[in-house]
Amino acid sequence: MYQFRFLRKISIILCFALVIFGCATSTIQTSNDDFGLTAEAVPEGILLTFRNIPSDVAHMWIGISRGGADDPESRHIYSYAAIEGTSRTWVNSSQNIDKVKQTGMVLFPFVEAGIKYNITVTVYNEHERKLFYESTENFLPRTAYAEVIAKNGIYFNRDNVRIELNAANSTVTLSSEPVFSSELFFDRQKYSFAVFIMLDDNKSISAGDHHFPGGLSSDGLTWVFEPQWSNALKRHHLDWLDINSNYSAWADARAIIIYDDIKWSVEIAKTPEFPFSL
Repeated sequence: MYQFRFLRKISIILCFALVIFGCATSTIQTSNDDFGLTAEAVPEGILLTFRNIPSDVAHMWIGISRGGADDPESRHIYSYAAIEGTSRTWVNSSQNIDKVKQTGMVLFPFVEAGIKYNITVTVYNEHERKLFYESTENFLPRTAYAEVIAKNGIYFNRDNVRIELNAANSTVTLSSEPVFSSELFFDRQKYSFAVFIMLDDNKSISAGDHHFPGGLSSDGLTWVFEPQWSNALKRHHLDWLDINSNYSAWADARAIIIYDDIKWSVEIAKTPEFPFSL
């Protein structure tokens, strides 16, 4: 179940093109080669220690869900880091995979004490990354999982952060920003936004502000995603999205934070679900 959740998250957050052009039916499964992961609660957050990272790995995706697999809200509260080498394939990625391979460790500091976190780490070499994007096969990469209850870390006033959706369900605004418990270094674009549509069979598709950058306000706190989002879906004639059918949708906001040379996308707020149709 964790693997399915991770693949769904990958398609939700960054693989817009893959989702638009369809999913495959057959499977290519790589060998894990004893690639593994342990997660330890430390005073600074959660320390991830990797076992046997293959020498040819050029891309690593770390996804962290707040709440365990039995928490129905965990799919909504998700932070991630994309770590690569010179070949950049993810938005907001960090180009320091060699450092991670050398140290074998990554610290995730953005946790709340007493909360369980579900961690998924997937690695690719260049050929596997190409398969994931371009192959007609349903490629299953090398993936490791862990769960841990955090003891301490950097957190923020989640209950006071506000993201507002306008009446037309076309624009989101971060009206109240997070206040973190420690001073942090943010990326040049401090916040990012995305909109999600939940389909049948637990499938989801989405687009982020990097798909429609013209909708981002000058202060970076508002993002207009319609009518660009609906127009894009109509142009590509998605077989699994029925015209005039109602779907549940929501939008979220993330803080883009650089910590120990790794760029983290940390979810800070999400809207209530709203109806979406073409």
